[in-house]
Amino acid sequence: MKLQYAVVFERTPNNYCAYVPDLPGCIGTDRTWEGIQDQIRDAIAFHIEGLREDGETVPEPRMSVADAAAYHSDSAVPSAEWLETSELVAVVAVEAELGAAPAVATDR
Repeated sequence: MKLQYAVVFERTPNNYCAYVPDLPGCIGTDRTWEGIQDQIRDAIAFHIEGLREDGETVPEPRMSVADAAAYHSDSAVPSAEWLETSELVAVVAVEAELGAAPAVATDR
Protein backbone atom coordinates (compact mmCIF):
# COMPACT_ATOMS: atom_id res chain seq x y z
CA MET A 1 0.00 0.00 0.00
CA LYS A 2 1.41 3.37 -1.03
CA LEU A 3 0.61 6.60 0.78
CA GLN A 4 1.53 10.17 -0.22
CA TYR A 5 2.20 12.61 2.59
CA ALA A 6 2.60 16.35 2.13
CA VAL A 7 5.93 17.53 3.54
CA VAL A 8 6.77 21.15 4.41
CA PHE A 9 10.41 22.18 3.91
CA GLU A 10 11.83 25.34 5.50
CA ARG A 11 15.24 27.00 5.46
CA THR A 12 16.74 28.91 8.37
CA PRO A 13 20.10 30.69 8.41
CA ASN A 14 21.81 27.50 9.68
CA ASN A 15 19.91 24.55 8.22
CA TYR A 16 16.89 23.08 6.49
CA CYS A 17 14.02 21.48 8.35
CA ALA A 18 11.00 19.48 7.27
CA TYR A 19 7.85 18.19 8.88
CA VAL A 20 4.83 16.09 7.95
CA PRO A 21 1.57 17.67 9.18
CA ASP A 22 -0.30 14.35 8.91
CA LEU A 23 2.31 12.57 11.08
CA PRO A 24 2.65 14.71 14.23
CA GLY A 25 6.19 14.60 15.56
CA CYS A 26 7.66 13.45 12.24
CA ILE A 27 10.40 15.99 11.56
CA GLY A 28 13.92 16.21 10.21
CA THR A 29 16.78 18.71 9.99
CA ASP A 30 19.96 18.88 7.96
CA ARG A 31 22.44 21.47 6.72
CA THR A 32 21.86 20.69 3.01
CA TRP A 33 18.85 20.44 0.68
CA GLU A 34 19.84 16.92 -0.38
CA GLY A 35 20.39 15.92 3.24
CA ILE A 36 16.98 17.10 4.42
CA GLN A 37 15.25 15.13 1.68
CA ASP A 38 17.03 11.97 2.85
CA GLN A 39 16.41 12.85 6.50
CA ILE A 40 12.62 13.28 6.09
CA ARG A 41 12.31 10.06 4.04
CA ASP A 42 14.06 8.23 6.87
CA ALA A 43 11.93 10.01 9.48
CA ILE A 44 8.70 9.00 7.73
CA ALA A 45 9.81 5.36 7.50
CA PHE A 46 10.93 5.35 11.15
CA HIS A 47 7.70 7.04 12.30
CA ILE A 48 5.50 4.57 10.43
CA GLU A 49 7.58 1.63 11.66
CA GLY A 50 7.22 2.86 15.25
CA LEU A 51 3.46 3.25 14.93
CA ARG A 52 3.13 -0.28 13.56
CA GLU A 53 5.39 -1.78 16.25
CA ASP A 54 3.27 -0.09 18.91
CA GLY A 55 0.10 -1.49 17.35
CA GLU A 56 -1.15 1.96 16.39
CA THR A 57 -2.90 2.86 13.16
CA VAL A 58 -0.82 4.59 10.51
CA PRO A 59 -2.70 7.81 9.68
CA GLU A 60 -3.97 8.10 6.14
CA PRO A 61 -2.66 11.22 4.40
CA ARG A 62 -5.35 13.90 4.52
CA MET A 63 -3.56 17.09 3.55
CA SER A 64 -2.86 17.98 -0.02
CA VAL A 65 0.27 19.93 -0.82
CA ALA A 66 -1.90 23.10 -0.98
CA ASP A 67 -3.48 22.29 2.39
CA ALA A 68 -0.04 21.75 3.96
CA ALA A 69 1.19 25.10 2.62
CA ALA A 70 -1.87 26.80 4.14
CA TYR A 71 -1.37 24.88 7.41
CA HIS A 72 2.22 26.11 7.53
CA SER A 73 1.10 29.72 7.10
CA ASP A 74 -1.73 29.41 9.63
CA SER A 75 0.30 27.58 12.28
CA ALA A 76 3.16 30.08 12.32
CA VAL A 77 3.68 31.69 15.72
CA PRO A 78 4.72 35.28 14.99
CA SER A 79 6.49 35.70 18.33
CA ALA A 80 8.82 32.75 17.80
CA GLU A 81 12.30 34.10 17.03
CA TRP A 82 13.28 31.23 14.70
CA LEU A 83 10.19 31.82 12.55
CA GLU A 84 11.29 35.36 11.84
CA THR A 85 14.37 33.97 10.10
CA SER A 86 12.85 30.86 8.50
CA GLU A 87 11.72 30.72 4.90
CA LEU A 88 9.30 28.29 3.30
CA VAL A 89 11.29 26.46 0.65
CA ALA A 90 8.86 23.88 -0.70
CA VAL A 91 5.83 21.77 0.05
CA VAL A 92 5.96 18.47 -1.81
CA ALA A 93 4.34 15.06 -1.76
CA VAL A 94 6.47 12.21 -0.44
CA GLU A 95 5.36 8.71 -1.29
CA ALA A 96 5.59 6.08 1.42
CA GLU A 97 4.96 2.40 0.90
CA LEU A 98 4.06 0.58 4.08
CA GLY A 99 6.91 -1.75 4.85
CA ALA A 100 9.37 0.09 2.58
CA ALA A 101 11.39 3.30 2.74
CA PRO A 102 9.51 6.29 1.27
CA ALA A 103 10.66 8.08 -1.89
CA VAL A 104 10.28 11.75 -2.78
CA ALA A 105 7.51 12.00 -5.37
CA THR A 106 8.46 15.48 -6.54
CA ASP A 107 11.68 17.44 -6.31
CA ARG A 108 11.05 21.00 -4.97
